[in-house]
Amino acid sequence: MAGMASAAAPSPQSDGQREQGDAFDTEQFDVQRYVNTMFPSESSLVDLDPLVITLRQKVQRVDAEILGAVRAQSSSGARARGELAGAQSAIEELVGRIHEIQRKAEQSEMMVQEICRDIKKLDNAKKHLTATITALRRLSMLVNAVDQLQLSVERHEYGEAAHLLEAVQQLSSHFQSYTHIPKVAELKGRLTALERSLQINTLREFELLGEEPPSPLLLERLRSCCLVVEALGYQARDELIDAVCRREMGVYTQIFATIGDTAKLERTVNRYKWLLKRLEARKEIWAIFPPGWHVPQLLCIMFCNITKTMLAEILDLKSSELPQQVDSLLKGVEATNIFEREMARRFEGVVDRELTSSEDAEGGAGGGASGPADDSTPASLVRQRYEKLAREKQRMVEGVSPARRKEQEHATSAAVAKTNFRGAISSVFVPYLGVYFEQVERDLMAGLDQLMREETWQPLSGDLRVLRSSNELVEALKSEMRDCTGRVTRGKPLLELAAVFQRVYRAYAARLVSRLPKPTSGSLSATAVLGGNDWHVRLSEDDISVCCLVISTAEHCQEMVRALARALAAKLEPQELASRVDMSEEEDEFQTVITQCLASLLLGIETRLEGALGAMARINWGAMEMAGDQSEYVGAFRRVFLDSGSRLGPAMPPNYFRFFCDRLLRSFAPRLLENVYRCRKISDIGCQQMRLDVEVIKGQLSGLAKAGGQLDAAGVQSFAADVNAQMGRVEAVLKVLKRGEHQAVMEQFNRRTGRPQPSSGEGAAVLRHSTPSGNFNMPQMRLQSGTSNAAAKASAAAQDVAARLGKLNPNLTAAKASAAAAGESMRETMRGLRSKSLRFMQRD
Repeated sequence: MAGMASAAAPSPQSDGQREQGDAFDTEQFDVQRYVNTMFPSESSLVDLDPLVITLRQKVQRVDAEILGAVRAQSSSGARARGELAGAQSAIEELVGRIHEIQRKAEQSEMMVQEICRDIKKLDNAKKHLTATITALRRLSMLVNAVDQLQLSVERHEYGEAAHLLEAVQQLSSHFQSYTHIPKVAELKGRLTALERSLQINTLREFELLGEEPPSPLLLERLRSCCLVVEALGYQARDELIDAVCRREMGVYTQIFATIGDTAKLERTVNRYKWLLKRLEARKEIWAIFPPGWHVPQLLCIMFCNITKTMLAEILDLKSSELPQQVDSLLKGVEATNIFEREMARRFEGVVDRELTSSEDAEGGAGGGASGPADDSTPASLVRQRYEKLAREKQRMVEGVSPARRKEQEHATSAAVAKTNFRGAISSVFVPYLGVYFEQVERDLMAGLDQLMREETWQPLSGDLRVLRSSNELVEALKSEMRDCTGRVTRGKPLLELAAVFQRVYRAYAARLVSRLPKPTSGSLSATAVLGGNDWHVRLSEDDISVCCLVISTAEHCQEMVRALARALAAKLEPQELASRVDMSEEEDEFQTVITQCLASLLLGIETRLEGALGAMARINWGAMEMAGDQSEYVGAFRRVFLDSGSRLGPAMPPNYFRFFCDRLLRSFAPRLLENVYRCRKISDIGCQQMRLDVEVIKGQLSGLAKAGGQLDAAGVQSFAADVNAQMGRVEAVLKVLKRGEHQAVMEQFNRRTGRPQPSSGEGAAVLRHSTPSGNFNMPQMRLQSGTSNAAAKASAAAQDVAARLGKLNPNLTAAKASAAAAGESMRETMRGLRSKSLRFMQRD
């Protein structure tokens, strides 16, 4: 217990000691608890001593083990330090070896680099040696080939020379960078001289060709010459082709010189026959040339250029005679177009048939692209036109490989093959085609005059109610168009033919108008007015039929003009010119013809109505004692209206018939109103009778559209509504005044103005006002004076008159304003009416 107490006493300790102390305390606590468990009571302490002895023995054993462990640990540490020292010495030895290996590696790398440099030197030496050996071998081969080529040239063995020349050219291409070496320069000079000698010799060989058929031996030799020329390049080929074509064309120029019978314009077709025969007769000669040279095609191009030049000279010399030689000109143009189409067909495998470039806009007489621009251009220059790019790179040809050079030559040859023959010759006729179009116009105008003289002025058929001349004129124009597009041109000159057609149609429209019946004044723009006769048109039954027929013909011609313009536009080449075909003015011209026909019919019908209006004005409306049935003059109106409707309706198109009815209504209604004002001394009974007559006339006007039989129910109903609106003004005027009222107005007016009072039945005032009738004259409204009434009623009557006139014409606002002031001053009322085109005039 004392030991435990001393152990529990506090003493300064380190952290480790404190931890050990804590563990020891815990162990003591456990031991104490164990002891308390084993010896719970004093009686159990009997076994304490044996237990203590046992524990001491165990402690001794543990102490002995701990001592052995400490001794073993001390010996293993010394051994570990020895092993660590051995490892460090081994590491130092290893580092030394690594440094040695690195040094040896650097030495090895230096040796490898030296070896690689030596290998490269050996490779370069081998390459140079190989190149030198190859060059020497090629040089030897080139020397031998040049020697053999020279021998072949001297022996005129052209087939062998062609093969050798190709070999020499291939070999010489390897020495392009060695031209500074004397031997190479010498060989190149020899080769150039041999090539020039071959070119001269081949040209001389072709000079042996004459007019006689060549022998097979000569043909074979010439075929070998072609191989030589092919190897010499396209410059030598162009020179040879040009020489051959010029020899052929020399014969042509001798035969068809610009002076002599063969140079006549009508002999143009013989030129093309000669070439076609020449191509066929010398077919064996053309066969010796390679197909890629296109020699026959280039010969035809040169022929076109020379022929174009010759024809230009002939046309220029005979330009003053061309108006008398139009047939010869057309034969030449037609033969030229046929020849150009034949050339295009013959070379259709290589000819580009599409229209290209802006040359089509100028167009040959055949409507296609023109040929080569220069008339005297040889075949080589024609070829140069399509080889511009190749010519620009000519300075680089020395550095191009033979294979690439062949490819370029093939490309340029294909470009030449695309030459277009359309317009190659025929374009020379374009400036001179004006005489042809002038003759076409003369023929058409003469034909038009003949048609008008033979015109029966009867419908062509029941289904086609047009003049025979219109259809025959259309056929004549179509024939001229087919003739021009088929024989002469489809290019820009076709626009001039369109202008001719326009002038012919305008002349036809003028002739149609000249057939229409006209008034005394001569102008169909005259207006029907009462009291004049210079606008009268005497229409016979035939005249009515002719007017209706001209309307249908003019409408038909409008459609034909549009169709003709579309046809011409479709024929034009190129299609960009189609937008320049415009015949809208001619369509308007025929619309004017229709308008003048309607005006003639309108004036004619108004002339027929003039008698009935005069009969109406001659009736003594003031002496009527009672109103009865319609007056006699109304029957005259009815006959005119029914006859006009039944005659005009079936004879003219429905839309124009309705237009005519509207024009007649707006012309007749104001004249009827004016005629009402002309009637004097209208009594109340007379006014009732006139209202009854006007109602009947209104019904007759409504029946005008129905009598025509061309309008549907809606159209008839619409026209009837217009009749009610126009004739309602006449009815309103008849309702506007009473007899006593308008006499009081006149008396008041005369007193205000200081004019003498007219006797009963003699004075009258005229009221003129404007009407919405458009082109028709302003009708007059006359107010007849009657018996005198009380002056006290004048102001109220005047106000009532002005108010009713304001209802008749909404534009007369001044009349309404005057009515409001009528009770104060009649003079101010009259001035207000005059400010709106209303005036009162005294009439005897």
